[in-house]
Amino acid sequence: MNQIISNTKKALKGTALSVLLITGSLISRAGNNEPIEKEKPGSASSAEVKYIGSNEGDPMFNVLYTNSTGARFSVKVLDNEGHQLFQGVYTDKKFDKKFKVADAASYSKLIFVIRNFQDNSVQSFEVNSNTRMVEDVEVTEVK
Repeated sequence: MNQIISNTKKALKGTALSVLLITGSLISRAGNNEPIEKEKPGSASSAEVKYIGSNEGDPMFNVLYTNSTGARFSVKVLDNEGHQLFQGVYTDKKFDKKFKVADAASYSKLIFVIRNFQDNSVQSFEVNSNTRMVEDVEVTEVK
């Protein structure tokens, strides 16, 4: 009986570890997704959004943008329904900012939009996440 309980505990620990590992890979790489808005040729095409892991269960993203002219640009984060979660306007020539998304479980999709005001170019990144539960239970005969 103790052997079965021990094996069940090991299986549940393995399941918990699997869930944690899968959670890390739930959010697809933002840089590989299709743009939401039609991209106009211009400086915003040098933007990148990368998933860099999670902090206290909240996913973190790194937004990189090379703005060689120092023009004004905005960074917006929208939810799956288009509601604005964040907006900032910057003039950094080498923009490198990390975004932590609180309560990310309530959003099935996030959209990062970088818009350069000088040439009106836009680049958008869509981040999709899926949650999966993996359960692996092993039963062995005890002799």
